[in-house]
Parts: sequence; structure tokens; C-alpha cells
Amino acid sequence: MFTTKMRAVAGIALAATAALTFAGAAQAGPLKPNAADQGDVQLLTTDGNASLVHTIRHSDGSWQQFGRIDGYAGVTGLTSTLVSGEENVFFQYTSPKGPLLAHFIRHADGTWNWAASTPAQAAGATVDDLSATTVNGKIVLLQQKDGAVKESTQGTDGTWSPWTDVPANGQVRSAAAASYGGTLSVVELSADGKSVTEYDQYSDGSWSAPRSTTVNDYSDYTATKVAVEADYNGVQVGLVETYYNFNVGVYHSILHSGTGSWDHFRSVQNVLNNYYAVQDLSMTTSYGQMHLTFSSTNGQLFHTIRDANGNWQPAGDVESVAGNVTAGQVTIAGYTF
Repeated sequence: MFTTKMRAVAGIALAATAALTFAGAAQAGPLKPNAADQGDVQLLTTDGNASLVHTIRHSDGSWQQFGRIDGYAGVTGLTSTLVSGEENVFFQYTSPKGPLLAHFIRHADGTWNWAASTPAQAAGATVDDLSATTVNGKIVLLQQKDGAVKESTQGTDGTWSPWTDVPANGQVRSAAAASYGGTLSVVELSADGKSVTEYDQYSDGSWSAPRSTTVNDYSDYTATKVAVEADYNGVQVGLVETYYNFNVGVYHSILHSGTGSWDHFRSVQNVLNNYYAVQDLSMTTSYGQMHLTFSSTNGQLFHTIRDANGNWQPAGDVESVAGNVTAGQVTIAGYTF
């Protein structure tokens, strides 16, 4: 099975296919099969019921064609993080043996390890969501299930620590992790979708006091999914929000590292082509820019950038430059701040 997948990905993502520019008319670009450049970001999404696809956006704005990874149904918690130029991908999937946790590594030379180690899971255990980040060169994996959040860290010897509890301000609907300055930041969306709470974990394992804010000034708005990334300004948070059963798109805020204060969550629909039907989202940073990717409820896939000065670039259609997919869950990873 691994040989088949390796051949499929190598044949598409690593062969001599032209990378295409993202903005404006598609133009041929130089082939850059590897992802060792710190300006590269790597993106994965589910494609239909039993496939994932992978692409790379290079620092010059060009994209690779999608490479396909087949044979994984029932994917839950798709997440990724870069460690020294190598992408580490995690998700849970269904198998004849029940739900299993997967860990793939895409090496900087473009080859894949399809059977990397994972934290121990109880037999038959399912998760509601996963989130990965890298802190001081070590991978931290969050697991969210039944309103609680746990973490496991992969040591330098490759072994994983036992799952331990992450503090929570009540029941959690969605949780995401980021890293800044050697500190782990965990942002949790409350079970009712009305507020977010951030905790920092320090190098000695201790946790900060919670820092919370409401997600919207309107009581009828509810958030369903949280994404997070950190940069020099602090912790950036993206949310998928709904109004009753109607999707109202992506909202964004920053928890400022200097003051500990939150910005109000604001809609960024004006830069997302007013595309409100957002299904999933993911965020990462690269060279001082925050990259946000999101999928729509009808399977489209988009990408935008927030510059360090706060300006957002118009969202672009990833399929127009990387190939056609029916996108679902998404994850994007760049070099960890």
C-alpha cells in the first residue's frame, strides 16, 4: 500500500510538472519539487471520501500541482506542522481494525514516510479533532474529544509522551495550537460557540491563566471551528461563524503578546470574495505573513495572505493553479515562529 501511494505522489507532485503563478493569468514557473525553502507553505485537503491531496506554495507565489494520497476514508482532524523543512501530517481514519491515527512525514527531498510514529491510542478510540504545532523543535499534538483537550509531545528520541490534560474554561467545541518564542499557545472555542480562551504552556510545563473574549457582539452568532497561528504581533485566531443555520464566513482576531489584550473579532469576508459558505479553515505563518486557507461547503478551495501591516490580499482559487478537487478538511503549514 505504501509503495502505491509513494508512486502516486511522486508521479504528480515531484515529476516535471510546471508550477503555476497564483495571481492573474496562469504562467509557467520553474520546477521546485522540494520544500526546504523557509518561504514555502504546504497545503493538504481531503478530496472526496477516501483521498487526500497535497500541494506546495513557494515564496515566489507559484504552486505545485496536487499530488494524490489514496486509500484513507473517514478522515478526521487533518492537521500538519513543519519541523526543519519536513512536513508532519496527522489525522484519524477508519480501517477494518477501527479508527486509527496516521502520521505522515514529507521529507525536504520530497520523499514520504507513510508510517511515522504516533502517540498511543486506546483501541477503538475516536477523536473529534486534532491540532499539531512545533515548539522548540518538538511536535506537540492536541486531541479534542467529548469537550476535553489533551496533548502529547514527541521527544528528540522520537517517542511520544502520555496524553495529558490541557486546561479548559468549560467544555470545548474546537481547539487549535500554535507556537511562538518557545511557548505553546492553545486556543479553545467554547462548547456554545460564543467565546474563545487562550492558554500558554511554558517550558517547565506550567500553564498561564486563561485569557478569554467573546467571538462576536451579536448573540445570534455562533462559531463552529477555530484556527490559530502566532507571529511577532501575538496569537492570530480565525473562526468559522454562523448566524442560526446560515454561514457568515470567517472572522479574525489577534491576542496581542505585549498587552495580553484581544482585538474584536472582525469579518474578513471582503477579502474572501464574500464567500460565506466556509466549511473548514487553517492558518500558518511564513516570512512575517499569515497564510489562511479555507474550503467551501461545495468543495472549493481558497487561499489568502495577511501581511504584517494588517493588510489582506484578495483570496485566490487554489484549484485554478494546483488542480481540481472536492475539498473538505484543510491544513496548511509553514515554518514555525
